[in-house]
Amino acid sequence: QAEVDFRDWRVLCMDYLVIGQLSANGPGGYLVRFQLFDVFRGEQLAGFQVPTTERNLRATGHQISDIIYEKLLGERGAFATRIAYITSVAKGDQRQVELRIADADGHAPQTIVRSEEPLMSPAWSPDGKRLAYVSFEKGKPAIYVQEVLTGGREQVATYPGINGAPAWSPDGQQLALTLSKDGNPDIFIMDLRRRSLRPLTRPWAIDTEPAWSPDGKYIEFTSDRGGSPQIYRVSVNGGEPERVTFEGKYNARASYSPDGRYLALVTRLNGAYRIGALDLTNRALRILSDGDLDESPSFAPNGSMIIYATRAGGKGVLAAVSTDGRVKQRL
Repeated sequence: QAEVDFRDWRVLCMDYLVIGQLSANGPGGYLVRFQLFDVFRGEQLAGFQVPTTERNLRATGHQISDIIYEKLLGERGAFATRIAYITSVAKGDQRQVELRIADADGHAPQTIVRSEEPLMSPAWSPDGKRLAYVSFEKGKPAIYVQEVLTGGREQVATYPGINGAPAWSPDGQQLALTLSKDGNPDIFIMDLRRRSLRPLTRPWAIDTEPAWSPDGKYIEFTSDRGGSPQIYRVSVNGGEPERVTFEGKYNARASYSPDGRYLALVTRLNGAYRIGALDLTNRALRILSDGDLDESPSFAPNGSMIIYATRAGGKGVLAAVSTDGRVKQRL
């Protein structure tokens, strides 16, 4: 700290300063030291030593970023988290579909499942150790739960008709599913320990895309019961669903923010499909993206960003936008 001339950094209008050092720490090991300073107060806010290895240097950088983010903003960071997504890869004259996971910024992708048939709707378990997803690899849709670390997987739903849109309960013990085994697509809840299944919506409308509230009390879903796709809410104990969205003729694919205050969703605006954030306290809808076909939004674990799929240069890409719409990033 004595070597830092804070006056120089104040002239450059820098609010904070991070100084780091990387040194050898035994065979194949490193020690990362860093300090975070408040420039205007001339004080150290944080200082850590983090042992790591060459293989884990990138993960260590994310860990340090999370520490700095939390120290400055008072909420946990999301740099050390991961994303799951579906991609299509050319294999000669064929295309292969892959379910991948990667760092939050899109780097270090790792393939979890490969298939020549569609893969859809990956969903992280709350502990980040499992993925639920839909696979058509046997010629019809089925829902699987797979361990990320070991690759072991289990088929949990293969009913006649649609098996789709799995969503984890906050405790990781249940899945909300879209099934059409009784006729129209409806929302069901499966207890993963007992494999018991109970219906949540009635079979007279098309109900799909469930999303569990962070407190575990409600499920949001997309339904056409009002004549056009809109988002509804129902208690996990059942009952009459309540309509949530009213602005526009198309609102779908809801995803809760971790604090339960917002819903990320897909809304149609002048013929284009955009990502929006609905404030559940005042029902104000903020449009966050500007593409023609933006879809599949989901919040970062700290609620700061929304990741979604979009089109650019004639191909599908992943993008992220802050919940206030001011910061945008292509992954």
